[in-house]
Amino acid sequence: MAKKDEIKPQLPEAAQQAQIPEVYTNTALVNFSPYEFEVTFGLGSNYEGVRPVVNLRMSPQFAKEFARIITENVRRYEENIERLIVPEAAGKR
Repeated sequence: MAKKDEIKPQLPEAAQQAQIPEVYTNTALVNFSPYEFEVTFGLGSNYEGVRPVVNLRMSPQFAKEFARIITENVRRYEENIERLIVPEAAGKR
């Protein structure tokens, strides 16, 4: 299994060279219909509330695959770096 210093990005070369915008987010709102999932990522602040930053739309099939990919990578992060502790109130908004 890879250790901390062995983890490397796995982006295709074309994606590494492209001008892809980077966005930081600390909150997400998810909506869905029978045809698509919509995830609005935002930036939350105690002073300004939540400001939407970017909106992602995907098919329900890809949403399920994306959830699997994220879950697997969080598991790998916890195995290689540190266990994550999420406060109980997070996600219950």
